[in-house]
Amino acid sequence: MNTMTVNGVQIAFDDQGLAPGPAIVLLTGWAHDHRAYDRLLPHLVPDHRVIRVCWRGHGPDRTPVGDFGVAEQTADTIALLDALEIESFVPVAHAHGGWAALDIADELGAQRVPQVMILDLIMTPPPPEFTAGLHAIQQRETWLAGREGLVQSWLAGSSDEAVRHHMQHECGGFGFDMWSRACRVIENAYDTWGSPMGRMERMAEPRPIRHVFSHPKAAEYDRLHEEFRSRNPWFSYTRLDGQTHFPGIELPGQVARELHDLLGTASHPAPAGAQA
Repeated sequence: MNTMTVNGVQIAFDDQGLAPGPAIVLLTGWAHDHRAYDRLLPHLVPDHRVIRVCWRGHGPDRTPVGDFGVAEQTADTIALLDALEIESFVPVAHAHGGWAALDIADELGAQRVPQVMILDLIMTPPPPEFTAGLHAIQQRETWLAGREGLVQSWLAGSSDEAVRHHMQHECGGFGFDMWSRACRVIENAYDTWGSPMGRMERMAEPRPIRHVFSHPKAAEYDRLHEEFRSRNPWFSYTRLDGQTHFPGIELPGQVARELHDLLGTASHPAPAGAQA
């Protein structure tokens, strides 16, 4: 990992590939780091320059940092990419990293950010059980139980080895401070915009946005996406046949194909050993 100080804080990132054209910028959800994209990266680097960004406080140095939210995530990412002289790029954001991806796209405009991909973000107003989990994690006496509830919902009973390895061995180092902040920021985003779809519809300059997800496995959720697509031709979605909240880990080859389809580019075969 490399580090750069922007906006007075240290941001960890890596930067691979030399292909021309828009770079791919991989953004995680809260309380995850760049390793969430280890299995997706081999499918992208042959065709693209790929930058994996860790939010402030999410890099190898997990020393607690001062308060921050979506505005700071947005500003830090833009400052980093400016310093790297990235002219145009496509954010691929997992879960609630999607709020920052949409703000980044809105601030920079469609010429610099021509497309956006979001992986498994709750597109409705927050369900009651999710809201209850957010509230529990914001209380010191209940945060561990609340976090466990979220983790189990993310795993959805799956025994996928790669996803479980990420959760058990790569997501450590975040305590109550970061988890409670994450839940507060996520709750505020829903309070502000109603839903991610509500945020998308209020972007100043629409551009192709795709949501790729595996759950919840509900016909009503698919109908919501279909109805939103009928009103907004720039929006598309793909339901994958995965089990967990982590399509980029569980089904990296399929996620890469969705991204190349969104970009309108053909991909080269992934290196030997890359997971489908």
